[in-house]
Amino acid sequence: MTLKEKIHTSFTWQLTLWVAGFVLVITGIVIFLLARFSQDAIHHESIDITQQALENTALRINNMLTQGEMTARLEHQSFRVNRGRIEQLVAENDYEKAIQQWLPNAEMFVSQRDSSQLSTYIAGDERGYRQMLYEGHEIYIFTQPIAERNFNLAVVCPAKDIYEYNPGVQWFLLLRGGIGVFFLLFIIFLVVARHLRPLHLLADAAQSIANGHLDTPIPEAQHKHEAGRLQNSLKKMQTSLATYMSEMQQKQDTLSRQNDELQAAYAEAKAYETLREKVLSNMTDRMAAPVEQLCQSTEAICRDYQTLSKEQMTAHQTDIMQATKTITELLDQLMENPTKS
Repeated sequence: MTLKEKIHTSFTWQLTLWVAGFVLVITGIVIFLLARFSQDAIHHESIDITQQALENTALRINNMLTQGEMTARLEHQSFRVNRGRIEQLVAENDYEKAIQQWLPNAEMFVSQRDSSQLSTYIAGDERGYRQMLYEGHEIYIFTQPIAERNFNLAVVCPAKDIYEYNPGVQWFLLLRGGIGVFFLLFIIFLVVARHLRPLHLLADAAQSIANGHLDTPIPEAQHKHEAGRLQNSLKKMQTSLATYMSEMQQKQDTLSRQNDELQAAYAEAKAYETLREKVLSNMTDRMAAPVEQLCQSTEAICRDYQTLSKEQMTAHQTDIMQATKTITELLDQLMENPTKS
């Protein structure tokens, strides 16, 4: 039996497929919403991490500048804080590479907090981020003031770095969702199969009974739901049908026995009738000569009684007596044993 035929003939598979389809639709919607939610979560997480890292970098740079100022003051030397010095600290400590660990295309800049400069105008002079289009591509610009100094740190990266941060999260969600759906479908199949197992047993038993096997066992139902009531009803129907068939078999045996007796009686009567006809035919043949003799003698006496002599009358009398005796003996024999005459 092919899978298609099995599905067409199995209510368990059909119900499982319907429930599975419903579950898949609902699960697909949930996974889609989770993916959208995870994408937003990843977006906000990436922004928060970048801002926190930029804030920590600005704090370290400010500490190093403060330490340099204090050392120069103690040594009575001049220490000038400018853009070049800050860029040098960024390069020496690989702060840009640290940012690029999660934003691979990011670039770090140092801008002066002066509204007349284009960089300050674009990035701003306060902590935060901005989204904008640059040469047809969406980019993110993060800014962080270096304490109270007149400089900002700025990180510029394409939008894909923000949205693709930790891409394994989405795949993890999809994998977990797929595994969850598989186990859910497996559990649904087991539950449906368990609850429909009595129906399968009843269907097999009914098919066997329909094929003439009335002694097919039907177990007592353990449940009180519809399937259990159906199982008990079919069991009672099987018992009633078996009783009815037993009574019909007994009546059939009785009728068959009576029919055999009638057939035997009919054969006996027919044999008796054949024998009777044979005996009558035989008796008729044996009585024909005496009767003929009796008739001839009687006719002769009636016709010629005036001319017959005494000897002739005696002879005719003797013939009549002999014929009468023979006929009487044959009739007595027939009455005593008609089948052997």
